[in-house]
Amino acid sequence: MDFQTIYNVLVTVAAITIGGLSLYLKTSAKAQTKAKEIQETMALIMGEAVVYIRKAEEDYKDTTKKGGEKFEEVVDKLYSLVPDALKPIITEDRIKDIVQSTFDEVENYVKLQLDETVDKIDVKPKTPKTKSKKK
Repeated sequence: MDFQTIYNVLVTVAAITIGGLSLYLKTSAKAQTKAKEIQETMALIMGEAVVYIRKAEEDYKDTTKKGGEKFEEVVDKLYSLVPDALKPIITEDRIKDIVQSTFDEVENYVKLQLDETVDKIDVKPKTPKTKSKKK
């Protein structure tokens, strides 16, 4: 094996290694960017969920048995915040899970606060007043 052949093999190996490394770094940076975008979108959705739930409660306060409509309205509004590129990852079903869990947590918090308030109320039984008899 002469020097030229060894040189060509080393150059080829170095080119493949550098190309593979640059491809990895590019893909890795792209994956990190996408992951950050997904994380930011999920944070936005979770933050807005409570706002949209409250708004739907206000919008439907004069109607009865509209829970399904309120739920769908909130899901639709939140899903509209998801960029089209992320919709295969952040699905409508995922948004429904977020809305339901957010509602459940808010409901649990309200119940806890009501329980604490009721516990603080000191209810004393009223003693009946008796009329004194005059002679």
